[in-house]
Amino acid sequence: MKLISLLFFFQINTGLSQSAPMNSAQFLSGACISCHTLDKAAPSAIPSLVGRSSESILSDMLDYASGRRAGLLMPQIAKGYSREQIEAIANYFSSLDPS
Repeated sequence: MKLISLLFFFQINTGLSQSAPMNSAQFLSGACISCHTLDKAAPSAIPSLVGRSSESILSDMLDYASGRRAGLLMPQIAKGYSREQIEAIANYFSSLDPS
């Protein structure tokens, strides 16, 4: 019985019970979601990225990474991603339904 309980606990706490695996862009976007909410209707000083064009997100992130755009945290965050990763993140957010 202890083994069954332990296996059940492991399955729940490691995400093995998820029906669909998380893709890499969704995984990378996790850092963004901690500040940029997925809920466009939620009041926040930090705008949601859901439904924004991938070109807009890509341009902003590349500007932060290069230093063309100033910010408190975003320049450091943007520098931590490759261009391919930023493109994947931008495509992920633009693909989400804003409603």
